[in-house]
Amino acid sequence: MGLKAYLNDIVEAVVTTAKGMRITARYGVDPKEEVTLQYPEERWEIPEGYRGFLYNDILKCTACTMCVKTCPVDCISLESVRGADKKMVLAFYDINIGRCMYCGLCVEVCPPKSLKHTSGYELASTDRGELILHFIAEDAAEVKARVARQVAEAAAKAAEAAKVADLSAEAAKAGGDDPKAAKAEAPKAAPEKKS
Repeated sequence: MGLKAYLNDIVEAVVTTAKGMRITARYGVDPKEEVTLQYPEERWEIPEGYRGFLYNDILKCTACTMCVKTCPVDCISLESVRGADKKMVLAFYDINIGRCMYCGLCVEVCPPKSLKHTSGYELASTDRGELILHFIAEDAAEVKARVARQVAEAAAKAAEAAKVADLSAEAAKAGGDDPKAAKAEAPKAAPEKKS
């Protein structure tokens, strides 16, 4: 290595340093070129389509379990029971955001579109249990018991209606062979009270 190469290296170092300092000085002096954001007080604007924390609108959710089946990391768990109206009722719906990889597959397959990504991204915790989002405040056992009572009440009403229908059919047979006449006389026998 000769003196000429040594001097060329020194000149190259000075020139590249000057270029870098010129860019630094431009950002440091021009207030329009502000790059640093004072984070807790100021936040970047979240772009549209950002995949943040998951949120499930449980009033729209049909408990179809498509999100659970699609999730590649099993971060969604739900349990449901069949209600009195034959529709599924959520007993619990939990999302472990510590495990979620925010791929968006569950949002895409949700038929009622109740599952959505929010713009939330700040949740630091020292306990993993705090990273599990519970969407139903009521305990799962309480929900199951409440739905079981509703199903039993609906079954009792259906049995009572069937019993009344059987009695009216028997009365129609005993009173004559004309079921239309029995139906016409039934309202006269038990008039409704009007308030």
